[in-house]
Amino acid sequence: MTSQSSSLSGIHPTLVLALVCWLGMSLVLIVLGWIHAAAFTEIADMDIRVFYDAALAVRNGDDLFAAYSDDPYLTYIYPPLLAIVFTPLTLLSLESAAVVWTVISVLLLAACLVFGGRNFLKRFKARIDVATLPVVLFISVLLFFPRIKAELDQGQIDFIVLLAIILGLIWINRYPVLAGIALGLAANIKYQTIIFLPFFVVRGWWSAAIGFIAGALAGVLSGVLVFGWYGNLDYLRRAFAGMASMLGLPAGEGPLPVIRPMDWGDSLSLASTFARWSDHGAVVIGMIGLAALICFLFAWLLYRINGQSLFCGRTGLHGRTDESQQPLIALEWLGLLVAMVAFAPQTKMRHLVFLLPVIMLTVQLLVVRRQGVWRLPLLISLIVMMIGFTLPPGSPESMAEWREQWRREGGPTWCALLVFFTMLWTGLRWVRSSQQMKSECP
Repeated sequence: MTSQSSSLSGIHPTLVLALVCWLGMSLVLIVLGWIHAAAFTEIADMDIRVFYDAALAVRNGDDLFAAYSDDPYLTYIYPPLLAIVFTPLTLLSLESAAVVWTVISVLLLAACLVFGGRNFLKRFKARIDVATLPVVLFISVLLFFPRIKAELDQGQIDFIVLLAIILGLIWINRYPVLAGIALGLAANIKYQTIIFLPFFVVRGWWSAAIGFIAGALAGVLSGVLVFGWYGNLDYLRRAFAGMASMLGLPAGEGPLPVIRPMDWGDSLSLASTFARWSDHGAVVIGMIGLAALICFLFAWLLYRINGQSLFCGRTGLHGRTDESQQPLIALEWLGLLVAMVAFAPQTKMRHLVFLLPVIMLTVQLLVVRRQGVWRLPLLISLIVMMIGFTLPPGSPESMAEWREQWRREGGPTWCALLVFFTMLWTGLRWVRSSQQMKSECP
């Protein structure tokens, strides 16, 4: 009887903790979705209207890039794929469509959390018990609550892209073609995901590279079925020309989607920060290149310090033949995700939701005790980032100027880079420690 009671007392707290975290996370997501869905029943004149109006234009044969509001910046700017995907929602009113999309967004977010969290636990060989995953996910949701709320506030579509990136990481080992297709399709929504293509090429992951190209082309050519060859080609030309105009490049003639310039004051990216520092295009490109090179060299230095290689013996494996590759692939995948946010032509505060996988892995490295890994620097960097995302604190008007200046200097992005490199150092330390322990085993 004593032995049975001790066993139950040892299991019970873990089950309770797991239940509390699952219920807590579910409650947060459901309540947040409910609040935004209820708000959209009253008015849905947010970003969701851009996608709805573009989808309505697909149905009615109107111009995708026409302005449907007094604000010229609230217009569709993407290739046709996203508008085509949204077309079924036009069978509903704008408000009802916004409610449905809010429910879909919450489900996409839940999929990102569960799939991503499980994959990180597996790759880093964390203790997989009933409570580890829900604890990591619940803490991640609480830490990133403002970013999640900002995404749902506008009825935005970033969770589609985030799920594609997470699925790409999950599939890259066993189904590299599917991983590439998912990311290629996502590139039709967020052009920045093209950063994964050169990564596949450098790594010699040709199946993933071919899948990426196939997915990107499938998305690009999807409009042919709706608009015909020349109509789709015109939309593509105008979408890419709009991006060129944002970058200050020659964009050609004709009505183009209206996109704010790269030096837009609300953009947090390093590219926008450098564009605000200088109005000379060559200088801006040089600063972006130099910052990217410094980040790469610093990552390479961290690899060297921890006895790992960025290139030697790293091509064409997908981690199939060497278990030590699994955490390295995840770290590098998240590095590309951070680069996608940090060096994008434009990054708004809501776009920081793309860093959710970075937060999940950071929280896992903090929660799961690992021999030979010092977690204090990671904790400090996470606290700095959370402060940096809300700096200066409070909402008085006297703080507004300081907050705007902090963001104009890319403050939140610098903080995100701090967390990533600290997470990279911590993850590489664990890889090194686990390899040493394995080699010492008889």
